[in-house]
Amino acid sequence: MNVVVAVFRLAVALLALIATHEIWLEGDLDGLVYFTNQSGLMLAVVMVWGALASLRQGGLLPERWRIAQPPAWFKGAVTLFLAITGLVAHFVLDPPDPTLPATFLGLTSAQIEHQITPVCAVVDFLLCDAHRRLRWRHAVAWLSYLYAYAVFALIRAEILATPHYPYPFVDLGELGWGGLLVNIAIYSVAFLVLGLVLVAIDRALPPRALVGSAGADEVTPAAEE
Repeated sequence: MNVVVAVFRLAVALLALIATHEIWLEGDLDGLVYFTNQSGLMLAVVMVWGALASLRQGGLLPERWRIAQPPAWFKGAVTLFLAITGLVAHFVLDPPDPTLPATFLGLTSAQIEHQITPVCAVVDFLLCDAHRRLRWRHAVAWLSYLYAYAVFALIRAEILATPHYPYPFVDLGELGWGGLLVNIAIYSVAFLVLGLVLVAIDRALPPRALVGSAGADEVTPAAEE
């Protein structure tokens, strides 16, 4: 089953790279300002890493290749970011424009990033990861990415000749500092709640992966905190 897990993860990584090809292939670095694209690139990294680790656990890579599964805090963070991407796309954003050119298998980049890869990331977390490795404090630590992203977006907008904000919730020009801080507070609560839900799910699942052998040779009890 480790081979099946590895193939699935490589397929997900391929989808993530296809959806973000304008950045890494065509040099559109402005695309990095979007949370969706940043999350997609992180997903590609963690999926390739996890695929190699699964191949190593399945005995298909040399013994000297000491590749462990991605650390829990990183895999959990990427899963959270993809889940947020999918939820925001479904409940907040307008549906993807169906007239946009297809990128892969009849799907547009937006459909891959907003609909396909978020589901794949969550499925991989639930089925292919070892569990009971996350701690409650990880949900708090993951908030640092939200704050770093907001600071990055603000600084970038300020140094541009024509300020441009990637999302309305960080549009300082429209919101003012009061509105911006209110939005950050609201998003912080949502971010934290979803992070806590993810940790709770992790702690409720069996330590060993449901598919593959991740966690079979590890002791992974979650600390009582």
